[in-house]
Amino acid sequence: MEDILSQGGDREPSRWPRRLAAIGAVIVAAVASIVYLGLGHRPHFPAAAPPTPVTTSAAAEPDGIAGPALPWAGSLRLPVAGTQPAWFSPATGGSAPIGSLPVDSAGYHFTRAGGGWVVQASSAGVTGCGDCTVPSLPVWFLGDGARSATRVGRANQVAPSATAGAVWLTTYPPTADPDTAARTAREVSLAGVPMGPPVRLPTGYVIYQATDRGLLLAPVRQRPGTPAYKLWNPADPQASRTFDGVIAASPAEIAWTPPCAGTCRVRVLDLVTGRQAVVELPARSFAAGAAFSPSGDYLALQVMSDEGGGPSTRLEVASVASGRLTALPGTSVGGDTVVDFGWPTSGDSLVAEFVFPAKVQLASWHPGATGLAVAVIRSGQDQASVVVG
Repeated sequence: MEDILSQGGDREPSRWPRRLAAIGAVIVAAVASIVYLGLGHRPHFPAAAPPTPVTTSAAAEPDGIAGPALPWAGSLRLPVAGTQPAWFSPATGGSAPIGSLPVDSAGYHFTRAGGGWVVQASSAGVTGCGDCTVPSLPVWFLGDGARSATRVGRANQVAPSATAGAVWLTTYPPTADPDTAARTAREVSLAGVPMGPPVRLPTGYVIYQATDRGLLLAPVRQRPGTPAYKLWNPADPQASRTFDGVIAASPAEIAWTPPCAGTCRVRVLDLVTGRQAVVELPARSFAAGAAFSPSGDYLALQVMSDEGGGPSTRLEVASVASGRLTALPGTSVGGDTVVDFGWPTSGDSLVAEFVFPAKVQLASWHPGATGLAVAVIRSGQDQASVVVG
């Protein structure tokens, strides 16, 4: 298989099936960037002072991430979710096919799980609208760096498990209304063996993340006024706890953003100890997305603001223990830049993808690093997409 990324050139932006709409996403990003993504609203900020020029607007940095680049780790491999999934090496620009995943014109969806990825064929090839019922589709598990994937079973939806070597599969009748379907979830091993009895989920909810204290459920339709996220234990369903504006979760932690004005904060709950930490964001900014590192020590944040020079976005990493923020060098960009990020290895190494109007870049950072490793995505790869988180 020919190389799909290189240190030069560019390509049509894409990310698994969602990249089919990436051009439209760039067009509307300037509007979407000022929408609070927790439950469909944005923070209310007081009226700003008269606009002043800023250096982080899209006009100031139209060509991508600036500054010197560090070398990529030679061991890092990222999945590419195209019609024929592959492993990609940012260090060399080379790729190798992933076995056991048949060619699929609709591509694949990768969900990060402990030690690898849960892989499911995209529903884009069998549904014609975003509100249609997602059909039951094959599910595989792909270990980090594994040459081939292992078949797990079939499901309408998948979610990471809090248990190593397991995944949650959710099913519902093929003719059911997605909003009111009686969803049944079951934890299974990576070999597809059930690890417990099936669980009927509350109506209107899907599994966002399995945790050490139960299932974190998300509302099927995230609209203003819809039910909040719910930490729900099937053994004691009446003892659930709700959260508004969840932006990240892991088996042991939940991060959410309470309503705010002026100064916004991100709250982090340690589910094991019950300890809460607070990350205070810069004035007139808010968190549009987040991801916990594998160790749970760090929380990567996409911080957005809309001050005088127009919408802007940047990546910062918070220490969960202290709440201290570290801005990633070179990642302060215009609000029309599509940003995706995650921790795609077992170590605390953050990888981000930046979709600029004329260029797509990958960047990597780890705690203590003084800069970023940067690669440019090459064009002409049939909408293939590098998966970063």
